[in-house]
Amino acid sequence: DPGSRAPQQPARRTQWIVSTLAYHYGLDRGVENEIIVLATGLDQYLQEIFHHMDYQGGGKIPVEDFSALCEVLGLNKDADDAESPGGFDHLPDELTFRHFHAKLCGYFSSKAGCQYENGRLLVQRDSEHIETQIRLRSPLRRREKPLCAGASSCASAVGRHATGCRVGSCSKECYEEIVALEEAEDRISKLEDENASLRELIEDMRAALQSSDARCLALQVGLLKSHSNHRAEAQTSASSNQSNLKSLQNFLKEVELLRSSRERQAEEALLHNKRLEQELWRSNEAVAALEECNQTLKREQVDMRRKVEEARQAILSSMKKVKELEAKAGQVPALQRHILQLESELFSLSVLSIPTI
Repeated sequence: DPGSRAPQQPARRTQWIVSTLAYHYGLDRGVENEIIVLATGLDQYLQEIFHHMDYQGGGKIPVEDFSALCEVLGLNKDADDAESPGGFDHLPDELTFRHFHAKLCGYFSSKAGCQYENGRLLVQRDSEHIETQIRLRSPLRRREKPLCAGASSCASAVGRHATGCRVGSCSKECYEEIVALEEAEDRISKLEDENASLRELIEDMRAALQSSDARCLALQVGLLKSHSNHRAEAQTSASSNQSNLKSLQNFLKEVELLRSSRERQAEEALLHNKRLEQELWRSNEAVAALEECNQTLKREQVDMRRKVEEARQAILSSMKKVKELEAKAGQVPALQRHILQLESELFSLSVLSIPTI
């Protein structure tokens, strides 16, 4: 809270605008001389800050820049409270100078318990926006000292002397009084001129102080945004590095799994190789036994072929004999007919040879 700050707090020199607004709305009484001087041109002060933040000259500043300014000034802690009447919620994407002025002044007016004067701008409409180009400030014209100040004072003193005394009858005390009055009037005239010059000098210093502090605040806002961007980039880089680290860890886990799997596969391959060697040894024994059986079968096959050949020869000889028998059997009917013929001839011969009685 700006009203609770100590009057001699060193940090307030970097937050003159906060002390100026607090003093303007009666929140801070123990202020220094420069704060009182700056408070005499509050609207011009705010306009200078807005001008330096609006470096592109568009008449608007992004809400991010305004939030960064509030963070630089330390106003975002209380403004984040939704119940605070001066909170910076529901802000547009871009703020004009009237919004900028209303939000800052409204914050301090709500702290002071008074209503913000809507539309209160000490600057005129034609000078509402400062020139966007950087301009050199020329000192204000000094008031010219009246050349006739001494003459008028002398004339007034002489007039008063003429009314009080006759010419030639003035006493020494009266003359000394006239001289003292003339010297007093001269000193008063000089003091008035010095006072006017000091006022003009203070006005020049106030304008220069406002411009330099506004420029400083704009640079602080830019620096804060740059640091925020760097932090965002650092967080992005850290998250990217973390994701890369996780990917590397996952890759190492996969490599470790592949290595352990390869070791298991190697052990299984060794066991399988041993089993294959045993099976190969048994297969070799079986092959040897089969070769021996094959040799036996070959010998038996030779014997079988020999026996088959003998059987074939026997069959061929039997077939030859069968054919001979068939040929002989083909001669049986002729022999039977010949036998019958011989029997008939024998019978006839026997009949003829028997004598008749």
